[in-house]
Formats: sequence, C-alpha cells, structure tokens
Amino acid sequence: MTTALFGENVFIDTPATGFEGPEKRLEVDFKYNPNSLNGLREISEEKWQELLNFAKCTIISRTKNEYFDAYVLSESSLFVYPFKLMVKTCGTTTLLHTIPKLLEYAKDLDLEVEFVMFSRKNYMFPGKQANPHSHWDEEVIYLNSFFDGNSYIIGNMSTDHWYLYLANYSDNNRVIVPEKTIEIMMHKLDATASTQFYKKENTGDKDKFPGVADLLPHAETDEFNFTPCGYSMNGLSRQSYYTIHVTPEPHCSYASFETNHPATDYNDLIKNVLGMFKPHTFSVSFFTEKANAVASTIPFDVELEGYIVKFKTVTELEGNCDVVMVSYESNEFASRPRSPRKIKLPASLMKAAKPLFEA
Repeated sequence: MTTALFGENVFIDTPATGFEGPEKRLEVDFKYNPNSLNGLREISEEKWQELLNFAKCTIISRTKNEYFDAYVLSESSLFVYPFKLMVKTCGTTTLLHTIPKLLEYAKDLDLEVEFVMFSRKNYMFPGKQANPHSHWDEEVIYLNSFFDGNSYIIGNMSTDHWYLYLANYSDNNRVIVPEKTIEIMMHKLDATASTQFYKKENTGDKDKFPGVADLLPHAETDEFNFTPCGYSMNGLSRQSYYTIHVTPEPHCSYASFETNHPATDYNDLIKNVLGMFKPHTFSVSFFTEKANAVASTIPFDVELEGYIVKFKTVTELEGNCDVVMVSYESNEFASRPRSPRKIKLPASLMKAAKPLFEA
C-alpha cells in the first residue's frame, strides 16, 4: 500500500484486500398481468429470503407502502413492485445466482419477463469475487443462459467504468412513463464524513441518521447501523425508492446513493449528497427509458464546484434507452503528487523476458 501527501490530507491507494462496497444491481421488469394485480408482492418474506440465500445475504428489515415493498439486506437492498424487482448487493455476494429462483416465482404467478438490466461499477477487489462475478465475460455468459441480451462497458477502462447488460422483451419501444434511475457512486470519502458511520456506544441498530432526514425530508426511511461500522438506508416516497449504503473504512471507503424518482432536475440532490460524504472521486450514472424515442437531456449540471470532470459519456442503447456517465475528481485529489505505477509482470512473462533484461 502506498500513500501520497497533499497538505493536511493523506490519500491512500486501494490495497489488495478490503470490503467491496460497489454493488451489483439487478432489475427485472415483468409484463402487466390483470389477473395478478399484486404480482411479485404476493411473494412472502420467507420466500424472498429463500431467493436471497443464493446471493448469500439476509433480510434485516422490511418497510412497505401502497406501491412497493422495501427490504434492507445484510448486503444492500431489495425493492419489490407488483411487476418489477430491483435488488443490489455488495461485498462478495453472488447476486446472479438468484435468477433461477426468481424465474420460478414468476412462472408460478404467470408473469412474463419484459426487461432485464444488470449493472455494476468496476470492482475494487475483483480477485475476491466468486463465480460468475469474477469477470464481466463470465457474468454475461451466465446472463445469456437465461436471457437474450447485449452487454456494454461505459467509461474509462483505466479508472472508473460501468458494466451494463440489457435484455428487452417489450412488445414495442414506446414507453408511456419514462423510467429514470440515477446512481452516485463515491470513493475516498472525506475522513470527517466517514467517521460518522462508525457505530457509537449509544447508537442503536435502527437509529435514524440526521443527515438523511435532511436529505430526504419527504421520504419514510428504514435504516440500519452496522457494528462496528457501515450504514444502509431505504427510503420510500410514493412510487419512488431511495437507497444509501456506506462502507466507511479509510482503505476502501465507499458510499452509494440511488433513486428512481423522476425529477426533471437533480442538481440540488447531487450537491446535497456530495455535501454529506465529500468524496474525492465519484461517478454519476443516469439511466432513462425515453418516451416516444424523444431525445433526452442531462438533468444535472455536468460541471460541479470543487470537482474536475475526468470523462463524460452519453450512450444511446436499444429500446429507447440512454445512459449518461460522468466521473469526477476533487480539485485537491486531482492535484496530489503522483508517482509512476509499478508494473508487476506474471512470473511466466518475467522468465521469458529475462534474456532481454540480461542483454
């Protein structure tokens, strides 16, 4: 592990081991069935736990409103609508192994798959992942054993990037109500922000975090404080979900924020999230299904005070879908002293190259 000093801040490169904060995310939408109006919400909590066993995570708590059910998990969150499921899991969970059980449940409810989306940011510790999550190619092969989809890699392959798999079975490409999802994926959190997510002696598991109440004043929240550190939150506001997950350890600090709230402007929300976590690097992904193939616009200012845009990509996909991804570095992180990276060649290559070095 190496460190670089800048002023009063110490920036630590990612070590070989740590907790994998960046989540795997799976969304499956099903076609409307008038004979099963409650759809997936008919499935009991016990059956959802049976499904989650395949991902190697457990349900901690459940909250619901008239539109959907929200589950806080030992590793992230599950949201269940009548005809849509979104589950995201972190760490070394095996999320894709839940697919056979999900399709079994859907068959029992006479639900037909309409849309599949699997996505994740690049892992910090890819060597710790279990099959099929140890490599994107393996994940795509596994997904294609159930669906007929396409895969994409969006962003800078040498730093932060985003993997995306889509399978679309809709009858046509018209979307009456455009779906929008925004994710903010934050690394290298400010030390002051991170320490707030270490459990204090007088903090209960379900105590509300005050900053979240300010961030989402109109949402009902279900929160969990992990021991000795870490935090998860699900928010419910009518048909919209919000979710926050925090891994505060300094050598692998990470926080994520996601919502499907259909705002026309996310500027204030993004600034408030950044104000809570103060990340030195972060990425914003915005996924939308466009109505009637009308070109969509970026619903936030790409330029953010205190941050430098490292890259921006705008990608049009099949099914009238758009993806915008922007990655940032804080001004102070971008100006830190940098050292050349040390290249470690495999032993086999070193042996083959030895005559060249000797020459």
